Amino acid sequence: MKYRILGRTGLKVSIIGIGGGGPTQMGQKTGVDQAGVNRLVQRALDLGINFFDTAAAYGESETILGNALKGVPRDDYILATKFHAHHHRNDERMSPEDVVDSVERSLKRLQVDYVDVMQLHGVRPHHYSDAIERLWPTVERLKDQGKFGFIGVSETYAEDHKHEMFSMALADDLFDTAMVGYNLLSPTPEHEVLPMCQERDVGVICMVAVRRALARPDVLKERIAYAKDKGLIARDALEDEDPLGWLVKGDVASLPAAGYKYVNAHPAMGVVLSGTANIDHLEENVKAILGPPLPDEDVARLRSIFGDVWEPLGN
Repeated sequence: MKYRILGRTGLKVSIIGIGGGGPTQMGQKTGVDQAGVNRLVQRALDLGINFFDTAAAYGESETILGNALKGVPRDDYILATKFHAHHHRNDERMSPEDVVDSVERSLKRLQVDYVDVMQLHGVRPHHYSDAIERLWPTVERLKDQGKFGFIGVSETYAEDHKHEMFSMALADDLFDTAMVGYNLLSPTPEHEVLPMCQERDVGVICMVAVRRALARPDVLKERIAYAKDKGLIARDALEDEDPLGWLVKGDVASLPAAGYKYVNAHPAMGVVLSGTANIDHLEENVKAILGPPLPDEDVARLRSIFGDVWEPLGN
């Protein structure tokens, strides 16, 4: 395994981590039981992975992960979780008391005394200023109490196409980490977000490096057809039937492998999350991210096609 320092946190993190959300949510949506997650987590640890991310909103993900890590020395892994500043279903604001309750519940579910990184979860641009004004004193107090070591924030990848929340959050320079929606079909964080993270020494956690569009050929064809129809990319930029097949060659075994290689190569990158609950897929992802990067000419071609596409094609 290879490791990096996660920005100003000083935490030494594996370049690939386990994500407890996304399409699997610690196996909850794929039928993997607790024993299966236990095996996945143990295999991840054996591979040298030490970063695990979850959230209060991911169903029973925190409880499942806490059970899987039970008995593992606390210093052997780095743990991140999240709380919502607003309830996404009804847009109701979380109160300071709600935040305290969420943090305490997360600690109980995870069976730990503290987490390394506590993140404001999926903050929408129009909620950002309100959340900071109302909740930041409580967040700082919880940090001072030792409930968590560092404070991060994550964006709403599917909604905040222009990363407007990060424009505000990184300008305020309050956060130690930033969870960024970034993949080879949606590379726009390269314009401002990732350079701002580098400049401010904010640790980058990459989510959605590989989602359905890179894992399922039918979804990819649909997304590319949509992009052509909307004029987001030129009609002759890619083939209709196997639009990204040209990436799979040499050390690139698959499109998911290309996806992990692409995001990992950015100089701002800290840790790239893998949301799989399948051990074979995890091993393939680790092999990809540890292997040689994509050829420079392929990276340049991807950026020429998708670099100014401000819609989340990679979801």
